[in-house]
Amino acid sequence: MRKAFWILLTCVSLVWIGSAAATARAATTTSSKLNISIDGDFSDWSDKPMTNLDGDAKASLVANDSAVYFYMNTNPNDNKHGFVSLPSSYSLKVGDKTISIALSKAKGLGAGKTKSVTVSANGRTISSAQAMISRPKDSHGNYEIVEMSLPLSDLGVVATSSQNISMTSSDATFGGATLTTTGGSTGGVILVAAGFGIAIVGIMKVARRRKVV
Repeated sequence: MRKAFWILLTCVSLVWIGSAAATARAATTTSSKLNISIDGDFSDWSDKPMTNLDGDAKASLVANDSAVYFYMNTNPNDNKHGFVSLPSSYSLKVGDKTISIALSKAKGLGAGKTKSVTVSANGRTISSAQAMISRPKDSHGNYEIVEMSLPLSDLGVVATSSQNISMTSSDATFGGATLTTTGGSTGGVILVAAGFGIAIVGIMKVARRRKVV
């Protein structure tokens, strides 16, 4: 009886440790871990994986277990003439859920300026989402750069499980390309399951010993 008690106590402890591990794991994969701030300073994207889109545009999609982060530069090589605008709408897929993402217009934004714009998901404004659009001036005109964060919880997506995430757009700039990434963590859940498994095995061994005796 005493051994069974200690095994059950171990089970509870392992479950607690597993839950704590899940919290700790989540804390290490926040935006500070990715070192991304939605503030119009795009230097924090310099070490992120970039995808070349049509017409030399570049974009990046990264995620953690709480948000998706997107960056796009429509004219990084200064080889386009006139005004080069961003796509106004995107298709974001998280797991098996597809969400239509739209940016509001950066009205009155002059060359060399940066402005915050609103983000909508399936036609609904997401107040917790952040997006900054910049219009640098180059030798041929000016173009647009955007960085954006989309909290998974406010998109109706479970934020604590690993998800395959992708983004594309019908805009010609994307040229049919799809950006992909993975976010989330199941480390804590796995550890909790392991804790239950160890405890169950221990209880079974005690039960067998009792039968033998």
